[in-house]
Amino acid sequence: MSDQTAAADTSAADTIAVVDNGTVLHIPFSACVAYHGRTSIGGAALGFRLLQHAFALLSADAPPDRADITFFTAFPGPGLRDAVELVTRAVTRDAYRVDTTADVPGPEGVVGRMYFEVEIAGRRCRLALVEGAIGAEFIALGRRSKTPNMTAADHTRWTELKEGLATTVMANPPAALFVTLPAEG
Repeated sequence: MSDQTAAADTSAADTIAVVDNGTVLHIPFSACVAYHGRTSIGGAALGFRLLQHAFALLSADAPPDRADITFFTAFPGPGLRDAVELVTRAVTRDAYRVDTTADVPGPEGVVGRMYFEVEIAGRRCRLALVEGAIGAEFIALGRRSKTPNMTAADHTRWTELKEGLATTVMANPPAALFVTLPAEG
């Protein structure tokens, strides 16, 4: 296990609380890793922290009910999607939408933009990842990973960058990672 992997896993004590059919579930980041794997570990960490932040903004007094949560993003990352699905079941409930061509604010991702809308029982927040959270090398190598031009060294570096993103994301409080955008008028 690399140092970056160990660091990402030691942050697994963080949990998200959500209600499922009247039962409060406390879901740790390690469950997201077990569900998704490590292929898009950076996105899984972003999804986990994003939901922690959105829940704090929209449902600070009590864990939200899964049935009341909807999600929209302009970023199609599988790690993000799987973290959101594990916690909210939004994909299964058809309450998860992705539009990589949406005209929304937020920094570029490997694909689409790092823009997110979370709604809980009619209350909505619009969030974007903070500028610079994902560097130019990450984006360039991520885009190259979707082509046949990846070398063995590129694959190794791409894995390092994804693990490093997860470590950085999990080492920061959720509010430090996202900018709250004004409501659409």
